[in-house]
Amino acid sequence: MNAFVLAAGFGKRMGSLTENTPKPLLKIQSISLLDYALYLLFNWKIRKIWINTHYLGDQITNHLKNFKKIPIEISNEKTEILGTAGGIRTALPEDAYSEPILLINPDTLLFPKSDFSPKVNLANQSKIHLYLLPIPEGQNYTRISISSDQTLEFGIGNFYYIGLAVLDPNCLNNLDKNKYFDLSDIFKEYAKRGEISGEIFSGEVLDLGTKELWENFQTKDVFGKSLDHIHSFLSQSYMA
Repeated sequence: MNAFVLAAGFGKRMGSLTENTPKPLLKIQSISLLDYALYLLFNWKIRKIWINTHYLGDQITNHLKNFKKIPIEISNEKTEILGTAGGIRTALPEDAYSEPILLINPDTLLFPKSDFSPKVNLANQSKIHLYLLPIPEGQNYTRISISSDQTLEFGIGNFYYIGLAVLDPNCLNNLDKNKYFDLSDIFKEYAKRGEISGEIFSGEVLDLGTKELWENFQTKDVFGKSLDHIHSFLSQSYMA
C-alpha cells in the first residue's frame, strides 16, 4: 500500500527545540523522528510515500532530497498550514484514491512487535481503522472506546489513538483542496456513522511530544538492538 506522513506541524510543545528545526527532524540517538518513520514504512513494504510540510518545510525537503529507498512526493504547504485532513486532501492525486492509504504521525515513536504489519484492506463497513493503546495514567488523551466488533466511540473509554491509521481517501472527497481541515473531526464524524474501526496496537509507543519528555530520553537507549538496523537502512537510503 501507499502511505502518508504528517509532517507539517509547528511542534509548539517542544519549546526552544523547534525554534530552528521542524519537529520531524529532531534526533534521538542520532535518528530523526522522520527517518525512523521511513524505516518502519520500508519494513511494512510501502510502495510510495506522500509527506506534507509547512513549518520550516524546506529543511524537510532538503533532508529527503537524496532518499532512495521508497519514492517520496512532498507537498509543501507554503502559504498556510492545511491541517491533517486538509493536507492529505490537497496532496493526494486522484489516482491514489482507489485503495486505502496508511497514515503515520512521526511525533510518536512506534515499536511494533516483529509480526505486526498494518492492515492493507478495510472491513466492509469501515472507512477508517485506527490503532489504539490504553491511556497511560495521568495523560489527557481523547478517550476512545472499542466494542467487540471493533467499532469506536469517541469521548468515552480507556484507549487513545497512537497516530497510525488506515484511511479510505474517499472520506475526504467532500473537502475543498487548499483549505484547513482536521482529521479528528473526520474520525468523530465517521464514528457517529459506525464507519470507523480500531484495534489495539501490537507493540509499544514512546511519546516524546513535549520538551521535557524529549530531554528525559536523550540519555536513554531508546532503540536498543534495532539501532544498528536503522543506521544500516539510512546509510543505504541516503547514498548520493
